[in-house]
Amino acid sequence: MGQRDCTHGEQKSPWQQATGFELFRAEGKPFAADMHVHARWELGLLQEGVVTTETESGLYTQEAGPTGALFFVPPHTLHAASSDPRHLPVLSGLRLETAVLERAIEGTSRHPRPLPIEVTAFADARAAHSLLRFHQRFWEGATPLEWETWLVEAMVDVFLRRAGSPALYPLGSEVRAVRRAREYLHANAPEGVSLEDLASAVGLSKFHLARVFARDTGLPPHAYQQRLRLWRALPLLRQGVPAGEVAYSLGFADQAHFARSFKASYGMTPRRYARSA
Repeated sequence: MGQRDCTHGEQKSPWQQATGFELFRAEGKPFAADMHVHARWELGLLQEGVVTTETESGLYTQEAGPTGALFFVPPHTLHAASSDPRHLPVLSGLRLETAVLERAIEGTSRHPRPLPIEVTAFADARAAHSLLRFHQRFWEGATPLEWETWLVEAMVDVFLRRAGSPALYPLGSEVRAVRRAREYLHANAPEGVSLEDLASAVGLSKFHLARVFARDTGLPPHAYQQRLRLWRALPLLRQGVPAGEVAYSLGFADQAHFARSFKASYGMTPRRYARSA
């Protein structure tokens, strides 16, 4: 089998592209990829089935256990992968640029270890959970602030916690930074604020900000933003502004997303609330 460079701009590529990374989802369908290389990190979560990866150093066969099986392939590693036709896979794949990975885990540990250079297969319930939540929320159309928070959590779980990196930085008193983060969210509530935007605005790493914000406010940044948007919807609905306009003005993906979120928080639909006001 010859070596080729995976350029995922091809029409038949199963990978969904986003800025700095690509996503792949296989549910009950066999797949097979010949020997290839790519310039990004590849991280897979196998929830069901059996998958075998071949590299120049050997074969790695994984079976999805109770918590799922994970593997990652460093950039520029020659490899092939295929599912076992007898055990159809449920697999979530992620390829991301080294710069994206480094930004996700920067400022998290006093003495972080170098990124690994070998293909690695492992099982880790915590890492599997955070990685699965990232995939789920991204595909469900969550805000950048939410899915990026899960992405950062997953990368720290996979590349630092699991690898036994020295202790994460302890949470200090970051009252001023958290206050500035809240102010930023209030000033930009309808906008598609990313975790990177928020971290840059207050001068903390993404992971550290997410931790101290949740500790001090009781909510992760994305949930705080969601609550703020819903709270701002109340007076608009009381004034008779149509729910569709409210959803658009406050940055919800669409009216259906707004209605689901509103009902989950207040126990009634926006229309019912407007009629009762």
